[in-house]
Amino acid sequence: MRQSLAFILMISLAGLQFLAILIVVSTTFVTSERAILQHALGLMSQAGSNATEHTRLFLKPAQDLADQATGLISSGIIDPADHAALELLLFQQVLATPHVAGVYFGDEDGNFVYVMRSNGPGPIRTKIISHQDGDRATDYIWRAEDFEAVSRAIDPTDQFDPRSRPWYQSAAQSRQSIWTDPYVFFSSRRPGITAATPVILADGSLRGVVGVDIELDAISQFLSDLTISAGSTALILNENGEVIAHPDSDQIVVQNEDKTIRFASINEINDPVARTAFGALADSGALVVESEIRSELEYNKKSYLTLLAPIGEYDLPWTIAIHAPENDFIQRIKDNRRRNVWIAAAVSLVTAIVGLLLAEVILRPVRAFAVRTSLVSQGELPADIPLPKTYRELKRANETLIHEISQRRESEAKQRDLSRQLFHFSRVDMMGQLATGLAHELSQPITAITQNVDAAISTAAKHKDANPELMEILSELDDQAHRGGDIIAALRGLVRKDEGEYEQFDFGDLLDQSLKIVQHEADANTVELVKTNVAHHQVVANRVQIAQVLINLIHNAIEAMTAAQSPTRQILISTHPLGAFLKVCVDDTGPGVDPEQPLFRHFETSKAEGMGIGLSISKTIIEANGGHLWYDHSDNVNSRFCFTLPLLSTGQES
Repeated sequence: MRQSLAFILMISLAGLQFLAILIVVSTTFVTSERAILQHALGLMSQAGSNATEHTRLFLKPAQDLADQATGLISSGIIDPADHAALELLLFQQVLATPHVAGVYFGDEDGNFVYVMRSNGPGPIRTKIISHQDGDRATDYIWRAEDFEAVSRAIDPTDQFDPRSRPWYQSAAQSRQSIWTDPYVFFSSRRPGITAATPVILADGSLRGVVGVDIELDAISQFLSDLTISAGSTALILNENGEVIAHPDSDQIVVQNEDKTIRFASINEINDPVARTAFGALADSGALVVESEIRSELEYNKKSYLTLLAPIGEYDLPWTIAIHAPENDFIQRIKDNRRRNVWIAAAVSLVTAIVGLLLAEVILRPVRAFAVRTSLVSQGELPADIPLPKTYRELKRANETLIHEISQRRESEAKQRDLSRQLFHFSRVDMMGQLATGLAHELSQPITAITQNVDAAISTAAKHKDANPELMEILSELDDQAHRGGDIIAALRGLVRKDEGEYEQFDFGDLLDQSLKIVQHEADANTVELVKTNVAHHQVVANRVQIAQVLINLIHNAIEAMTAAQSPTRQILISTHPLGAFLKVCVDDTGPGVDPEQPLFRHFETSKAEGMGIGLSISKTIIEANGGHLWYDHSDNVNSRFCFTLPLLSTGQES
């Protein structure tokens, strides 16, 4: 009877509970998945519209500048033969429009005035080609932002002729404003596009052509900031399948065997999903669309959402192409469904246990009554003896005892934990005092070294015949002494829990400086330091602290490979933009980390002479700078430590 009742209660409560939760979970999943996928397609469509609007706003200033310059020349306000006046006009236009790469004017006689942004002696460079009495001259002028000439040069070998360029010929033949196909600029060797407008005089003759260059890197930067989902990618394709804008601008341009530069096709970029989704359309010539096309794609056992949409501005045959993993939008629903199923199973199990306990409580008086009846029937108890109670006092005493034992064990546990923490904190405090004392003691000799080196540089500089190699050695010594002082100051700040000073800096430059510091140690241990996929990204962090982390990770890799006597000793440092963060990875060909070895824990180390605080301090530094440090357990690498840093956002830059 007891087993039957317990079984019925357990099965009934658990089964009904599990069935009800399962129905609710399944229904919610189906409806939520449909709604979120529709919302995802809407986000992709909105992203396409944003890209179209951004492209329009991006290209419009170029057209406006070309029309403005054409009007001033056609009306006679600006005489194109007056190269100084023409240069000033073009200089002002370039200076007033930040994303314009250059503005120029070429005439029917081959004269050419070109004002462009420059990385040379001045921020603006002018190129003037003039023809007088059969003589040709090519002058270069670098100017400051106030139009003051900074540097000049001539190039007698220059053979550039604006009349031979596609932008000139197309505008001259059509006699109206045109946009060229995307191409690699002659001067900057960067991908771009040109807006060209012919200058037609009152008698109908062609005076020349005004051109405005815009580099397409800015559109690629916009696409890299266009956030749809974690794994989404948006790119812009030309009608022939060329990729003219991509979140990774380094993939746009490829070099031919003859060293010429061209745009990469969709089937050449390092994006297998994009190649699968859009490569066949490019090959068939169906890449240009008149309206949005939404579809789904299965690649590598994963589902993707894709979208094609026309740019539709200035009659440019460009198409915005977007792909995003379906799981980016519904993975949380899947996880929630899986979690709810487990919750349903757990609730059902608890319900079954409760049912079993309930049956036990119900059957306990019945068993007591049966025992009493049996004893009475056997004559061992008088019939008038009252019914036995359920021993409430004993039950309470048992519950109290169990509670006391539980409390005692919990108290003891809080005491096998407080003791451990006190011992740990004492070691941390000791290390903090030691670090503070070392930083204080080392700062004085380093300060003295810096002052003496400065004095030596000043003394040597007074002599005209000062040895250049000596001056270079003294300058390098001065730089390293200052860097040592900065590192000690950062260490003292870390011990004081000082957040330090955050600044914008180029991570690529910081990496180069850090590699110089560890290069001697690497050479001494036959270790090759390699940078791969490292671009100049602007990050916001404490520069000295991040250098400490880099040097510590590289130093650890050198020690690991040297101790293991690795036949191949190479360290690869790479960077990868990851949304609003820059991901930095330090790989080495050493033996890797033992999976049983705890990482990032104070005073835990596998080194015979290690202190176990390097990785712990590095993790604290990275987290204090808004990032995250971890060890990558991927099977395809020997050893990889990665961390993230906040990238400079548009709002911070302004």
